[in-house]
Amino acid sequence: MADEDLDLNGDDDGEEVPNSSKKMMIIIIAGVVLLLIVGIAGGMFFGGFFDDKPAQTETSQGEEGASEEQESTEDAADISYWPLEPHFVLNFEGKSKARFMQIGLEVSTTNEKSYAAVKKHLPVIRNEIVLLLSGQKYAEMVTPDGKEQLRAELIETVNNILIKHKAKKGIDNIYFTSFVMQ
Repeated sequence: MADEDLDLNGDDDGEEVPNSSKKMMIIIIAGVVLLLIVGIAGGMFFGGFFDDKPAQTETSQGEEGASEEQESTEDAADISYWPLEPHFVLNFEGKSKARFMQIGLEVSTTNEKSYAAVKKHLPVIRNEIVLLLSGQKYAEMVTPDGKEQLRAELIETVNNILIKHKAKKGIDNIYFTSFVMQ
């Protein structure tokens, strides 16, 4: 026992690195490699490398595919949206949880002449919209069905005004861009 020399100071006399140090080094290297891979993959993802837009060639798409794509692009390009400014601010009659509502509307059409007619007759259209909105009840307005019914009534009201004033084509749709009840 006396022949064994115990090294209590922890000095390394050229012996191999303990196993725990080797494991720690492997873990650190693996972590760095993993971070590098995640960084590259993230850069490729945000750079658009993984988008689902395959390269299209004339031979793979054919004439039918080209005409369908052209039609959908034309349809999307023909639709125009215009806000009816300013927003409509009204109050509810009677006692209800909400007393006021503010509604922002936009009309859409595929014909710019229709919007020219809307602009021309905007005072009449705003008047009819205010009358229609002021007759609404809070209980109906909080439901999605009530809002959808109101939207259909608004489209019908605007188109009736345009027909009455001899516009050739009415609006296609009305969208709520703001809907606040207090």
